[in-house]
This record gives sequence, C-alpha cells and structure tokens, in this order.
Amino acid sequence: RQRAASRADRPIKPTRVRAPKIKFGDRDPSVELAITEIAGHLTFTPNTVTAWYWLPEVRWAFRPDAEREALLSAISEQYAGLAGFRLHLRRTTRPFPADEWARTIDTHTSAPLPDVPGTTGWADHLVAAQRHLMAVNHAEGQTYLGVTFARRSLGDSLTERLLRTFGRGTADGERRKLGRTVEQFDEVLGAFGMRGRRVTAQELEWLLYRSVALCMSPPSTLSPVTDGRWERGDLLAMTEQVERYRTPYGSTVKLVNRMTGEERHVAVLAVGRMEPLEIPERHEPWLHFHERLPWPMEISTRVDILGSGDSFRNLEHRLRMIRSQQLDYAEHGIDAPPELERLAKRALVIGDEMTTGLPVDSARAHGWHRIAVGGRTREECLERARRLIQLYSRELRISLQHPKNQDWLAREFIPGEPIANTGYVRRMPVPLLAAALPQAASNVGDRRGDLIGRTAGTCRRPVFLDLHFPMEVRERSGLAVFVAEPGGGKSTLLGALGYLAARRGVQVTLLDPSGPLARLCAMPELRPYSRVLNLTGSEHGTLAPYSLIPTPLRSEFGPGASGDREFEIAVSNARAERRMLVQDICMMLVPPQVAREASTATLFRHAVRQVPAEETSTLDDVVSCLGRLDDDAGKELANLLLDTAEMPLAMLFFGRPPEGLLGADAALTVITMAGLRLPDLKIEREYWSAEEALALPMLHTAHRLAVRRCYGGSMSSRKLVGLDEAHFMEGWRSGRSFLVRLARDSRKWNLAALVASQNPRDILGLDVQNLVSTVFVGRIAEDAEIASEALRLLRVPVNDGYEATLASLSAADANSAARLGFREFVMRDVDGRVQKVRVDVSYVEGLLDHLDTTPAAIAAAAGVLPSIPLPDLEA
Repeated sequence: RQRAASRADRPIKPTRVRAPKIKFGDRDPSVELAITEIAGHLTFTPNTVTAWYWLPEVRWAFRPDAEREALLSAISEQYAGLAGFRLHLRRTTRPFPADEWARTIDTHTSAPLPDVPGTTGWADHLVAAQRHLMAVNHAEGQTYLGVTFARRSLGDSLTERLLRTFGRGTADGERRKLGRTVEQFDEVLGAFGMRGRRVTAQELEWLLYRSVALCMSPPSTLSPVTDGRWERGDLLAMTEQVERYRTPYGSTVKLVNRMTGEERHVAVLAVGRMEPLEIPERHEPWLHFHERLPWPMEISTRVDILGSGDSFRNLEHRLRMIRSQQLDYAEHGIDAPPELERLAKRALVIGDEMTTGLPVDSARAHGWHRIAVGGRTREECLERARRLIQLYSRELRISLQHPKNQDWLAREFIPGEPIANTGYVRRMPVPLLAAALPQAASNVGDRRGDLIGRTAGTCRRPVFLDLHFPMEVRERSGLAVFVAEPGGGKSTLLGALGYLAARRGVQVTLLDPSGPLARLCAMPELRPYSRVLNLTGSEHGTLAPYSLIPTPLRSEFGPGASGDREFEIAVSNARAERRMLVQDICMMLVPPQVAREASTATLFRHAVRQVPAEETSTLDDVVSCLGRLDDDAGKELANLLLDTAEMPLAMLFFGRPPEGLLGADAALTVITMAGLRLPDLKIEREYWSAEEALALPMLHTAHRLAVRRCYGGSMSSRKLVGLDEAHFMEGWRSGRSFLVRLARDSRKWNLAALVASQNPRDILGLDVQNLVSTVFVGRIAEDAEIASEALRLLRVPVNDGYEATLASLSAADANSAARLGFREFVMRDVDGRVQKVRVDVSYVEGLLDHLDTTPAAIAAAAGVLPSIPLPDLEA
C-alpha cells in the first residue's frame, strides 16, 4: 500500500511520439550565383573569400602633373602591397537623385517668390529642373574593389566543416581568422591613394543588383535588412527577376526583367592591344575615358597581382622563348627580325627592375578588362559599342574587341563568378594599372544649389551652385569672379544666376551698364517683384557720392566696450571712405589736364576735409568750400565743377538722392545706363568725348549704388549683387578699396557678390585672390598673357597647356553659319575643385530669350527685327 501511494504521488510522464522516417522530395533552390553567403563586406564562394571596399572619387582635371604623379605612385604601391591576390575592380553607376536634390533646395529656400497666376510657380520650376536632369541622363559613378583569397582548406575543425556542409554559414572560428587577413587589407587600401573603406551592406547589395541586371534600371528600394547577412536561400532575390537570352549571332545578351517587362541588350567589350600611354602628361586615365560618352557604362576588371618571384619566372620563360627563336634564325642562316632583339633588350631591362628595384617596379599585373555597353534595342547597343571602339582607338590607341560568348562575359561582372576565358589577358607593370584610375571624378559645385549646367570634361555631371553656400557652410567670402573676353557669356551667366536667386526669394541687385539684363524684369513670374532703374534718365542727386556709403549701425556690433570700440572704428572708416570717393569723383569730373596738376589734388583734399563726411553732405558743399578759398586755383576748380554740373548726366552727382531710390521691397532690381557710351581705357582721357568722360564717374558710383541696397535690412538675410564692367574700378583708390571691402564684408552680411571683368588682372591687382570663393573663366583666345593670369586666378598651373583649353571654350564651327547655343567656362568652386562646365538653363522657359545679349536679339526685343530662335543647347 505504501509503494502504491508513492507511485500515485508521482507526475505522469507524457508518452513520446516517434515521427516516422519519411524522405521528403523537396527541391533545392536553383541559385544562379557562385556566391554562397554574404557577411558584412565579405562574399563567400565554396573556395574563396572576397573583401569588398568602396573607393572614393578623386579629382583629376586641372590638377598639377606633380600631384597626379604622386597620386598614381601611391596607388601603385597599394597594388604592389596586394601581391599574390586576385582583385576585382568594378565601376558601376547610380542615377542622380533628382528628387533628393529638389527636397534639399526646397528646404534651403525659406521664402520663394509667390506664384503669379498663369506663370510657372516654384513647385513647377523644381519639377522642370528634375525632368531636365533625368532627360540628360546624368549618372554618378561608384567604384568598388574586391580582394579575393582562398578559404582555409587545412586545419578546419570537424564542427566547422559540418556547419558549412549543412549550409549554416561560415563558422565563427573561420571568421576570426579571416578578420586578421582583412585588417591587413584595411591598412593597405585605407592610405593615401585609394583611401578605400569597407563597403556597407546597402552598397554591396546595390553592386550585386547592378551586376546581375547589367545596364538595366536600378532597383527603387533595397533590402530592409541591416545586419548585412545573406544566406544561400536569400540569394535567390538577386537573380530570379532577371532572365538572360542569347541574341542572334551572339553579338549581345538580352536581359529581361520579369516583374517590370524591361528589356535591355548588353554588349561586353574586352581591352585588347595597347600602345604606350603617357599618363598624366598627355593621356587621360584609360579606364575613365569611356565617360566622355553621354550614356552610363559598366566596368569589370579582374587582375592577378604577381610578386617579384612569380613575375621574374614568367619573364625568364619568355626570355628563353625569344633566345630560342633567335637561335633558330641563326641556324637557318636567316636574319632575325629587329623586333626580336628589341624584345630581348627590353626583357633584360625589366628583369633588372624586378630583381633590384622596389616592390612597385618588380610587381606585375595580369588582368582582364571588360566594358559593358547597354541599349534599349540590339541595334542601339551595337551602335554605342562601335562609337566606344572608335573613341578608344582614335584617342588612346587602345583596341577594344567584341568577343564571342557574350553571356559568359556578362557574368564576369557579378562578384564571385569565374573569368569567362583567359583570352585578351593584358600584362602590364603596376603603375600602368594604377593609371587606369576608373574613380577619376569631375564633380564641381555643391549639391544644394540651383542647376546651372553640366560638366563638359571627361564625363557629364550636373553642376549645382548655391552662391550663399560659401558663407553659410564654409564660412568663406562670398566674392565670385567672372572673367572672359567679349562674347564669352559673362552677362548671360550673371543674369541667369540673378534670376535663379530671385526665384528663391533672395534680394538681388544687378548692375548692367549696357542694359540687356533689364529684360529679366519683364518675365511674367518676376514682373510684379522687379524694378528697373535707368540712371541716364534718373532724378537730380541719384548718384550723390556722400550718400552711397552707408553709416554703420550700433546693432551690427557686439555689446560692451569692445563692441563700442569696433563701432567707432567702423564709423571712422566709413567717413574716410566717403572722403576718398568724393575726391576721386571730383578728379573724374574735371578735365584731365587739370587733374594732372599737383595743386588740384591738394585743393580737393583741403575742401573735402572741410565738409563733414556724413551721408547728408553733398557735392555742392565741396563746390561752395572751393569757392570760398582765397586761392584763385580753388575758385577755378569750383567753376569747372559748376560748368560740369550743367550737363544733364552730371546733375546725378549734385544734390540729395530721392527718397526710396532703390525700392527695398523689390526682389530684383536692375540698374542700367542704357545708351551710355563707355570709354576705351586704352585711349588717353584727353581724346574722350564729353559723354565718355562722364561715363567713368557714373559707372564708378553706380557700383556703389548697387551695393548700397545690400547694406540695408538684416545682416543674416540672403542678398546678391552682380557688378559688370568691374575693370573701370581698378584704376582709382576708392574703387580698389571698395572691392576689397566688398570681399571682406560679404561673409558678415551674407552677401553674394558677383564681379565681372574682361581682364583677370583687375582682380589679381587688388590682392583679394585669397578672398575669392568661386571663379568662372570663359573663352580667352586673343592674349596668352591674359590667359595665364586667368589660370593663376583659377589656381591652375601655368604653361602646362591649359591656355589652349581656355582658347577652345565655346568654340563655334567655322564651317557653320548657325549661332552657338551654349557657353562654356572653367569653374573653380569654394572647395578648390576645377572643372570645365557648360552652362545650361534651358529648363527655365523663356529665360534664354531674355538673356540673349547679341545685337540681333536686342533689336528683336525692341521690335526692330523679328525674333531669332535659339538653337538647341545640346546640339
């Protein structure tokens, strides 16, 4: 009974049901990739591991040859440091994110101009710019480098082998040992030269998608997984949507996306025989050269880096072959071809470099280089391939071949896949491989400004420019300089930047002496917010010199005694600047023979000192002071000024300015002097007409009047002033001090100052080159000395052949009578990047018609001639 009771208290154990042994007929996934697993930046195949790195783009254009050689030398050393490994260099593209740019510029535009009914509003303006970006097919290049090495075959534990056998991924023990190898790659590739970093999970996924769906539209979204782990079953997502078909004669591969129905034909070209290249002295990087063409392409390069031992054994074998051929010719009594002797001597020289030189000299690269060209149809794809073959053959003397088995060659672009065949192997020294430089870039500008065009160098990239980016982000000066010979496009670019800034709500003031830019105010979307001030028909006292220099406000300076001291210094500087300006204007108003007399400057200085240097003073007070002097010369100067004051244009300098002269509420103000004839500074002043003599002081004070508007209102609010014909300011003390002050005040006042001149010497002579943030240099073909000075303004080496580049800007076809529909500049941005750009604002409807400054267009606008349509900018 006790035993029964104890058994009753025990819990009842559930009966274990044994599952019957059934063999299910499940199908294994048909994975079309050699990759079995992805972990972080590592991709695994059954036999190899590849560590992937992202290579940032490097600046190449307009860079000194010494810097280029140093860059190529550093990359060569990095390649030599990877001897014994196979490299996979991939260059792919990513469409420019036009929607992201539009959101960025809208975020930085706090108060755009209100929409005018019946015109293009701010939102429509951004949509038109986005459509233009997508139509031009801009794409950003991305460069990836994979370093492949063998997986461990000996020393694996039984557990690790079983884990891999049953598909549970790479064991932790193997990963730890791989980590030590990968750290060595990080050290080699992270140095100056490539500056590579490990790819992220999103970047590696993007590369795999772009490699499988070659030259097709990229995926709109990527995987939400953030741990970077892809197991074998997950890799199906990479390949299942894309089907591959052979086309007739095997000339292309047809790719079809089953989900979207997109079709794309791809032709893969292989790099064949190459003539010696002179990089950087003469030729461009040979794996970057294809970006001259206007459609994106893909690059895949597999390279075996051979150390000194492997390279020397290979060279010895080839040298024995050459000697054997020479002996065969000698035995048969036939003269050996001269090239055999040259090859033998070259082999001896290379062998000496391998045995006694540095690792860079001894290492060799054996590689297979492929370029993939895509098209919507087979015919379009083959035509693009033909153009690419012609480009490389004509410019670089490199033969591109179109091999058979295109489907195998297309699979080479996918990471982990084997080489299609060993044909077209290129054996070269490591420095020549480094000179391929697919990551060479031609970016310029910023990513948050207005779209002003595209680069026109070795590749096409959109150019964005925010003229307030230097002050608000880089904390630099806002001075931008425009230099070009007549007809180079300075005024058109100045007006386009003024229009784009005004649409964003920036207070814009443009000084255009000749007057064509006044037509901007007639554009429907700007008409309610614009004003034209024609100085030749203005009121008495409009250009009164004392009122052109504003008095500083105490609120502009900090509190306390230090702020009081800075305020007092600023007020004193303003008074001294007024005296200097008044003296220069008086010297301009008297005849040149009188101005050259020493007593004239003395008397003017004495009279100006007697008049209070305040905004309320006038030039009439100076004349009265001269008349009260006991010296007859002073009375004579007063009479000369009174005689000049009787002229209609000279009345602008005498008296007080009218109230509300510039119209602070206008978003765009254009100051013109229509009909005024500007003098030629190369001619002596004695031979100037009366109108030309008055044009000099008018232009001098008009510059001051344009900037006077910018010193009103808040210091932090965005302002822009564009000044044309700045070379008239450089010859006078007040003009030089004005430009220096403008450059120094631009950051504090958030003022974008655009200064245009025909001669860069006007800017270099002011010693403000260090304050210039942005430079545009247009066509300069007439004077080599001026071209050299323009290059110094760009901070580009002189006498390196870049003078010819400036002469070739905006070059028209001599055999064509059509007008040139675009203008080109060499641009240096605030970050020091220099690139050739083509201005293109055609996405703004009607803007080019209003900016056309040719005589025919001006006459057509005035109703004298019929309107002449502009040609297509991309023609």
